[in-house]
Amino acid sequence: MSEGILAAVLIFAIVLAAACFAIRHLSTTPARIGVVLAALAVLVGALVPVVRLLTEPQQYPAQPQVIAPAAPPQQGAAAATITEPGK
Repeated sequence: MSEGILAAVLIFAIVLAAACFAIRHLSTTPARIGVVLAALAVLVGALVPVVRLLTEPQQYPAQPQVIAPAAPPQQGAAAATITEPGK
C-alpha cells in the first residue's frame, strides 16, 4: 500500500512543479488556463488510485500456526517403565 501512496505523492509533486513552472513562464492567459486545467486533470486522475487503495480492506497474509507433533501413544504399563542398560 505504501508504494501506491508514494507514487501518488510523487505524481502530485511533479505535476504541481510542472504547472508552477509553466504558469510562471507562459505569457498568455489562455496558455496558463490550459496548463492549470491539464494539471487539475492529472491530479484528479492520480487521486483515483489513492482513494481506491485507502478504501479497500487490507488483506494481510494468514499467520502460520505451528503445531507440535503429538507424542507417540503408550502401550500399557510396559511402556511406562524405563529400563537402563546393564541392569
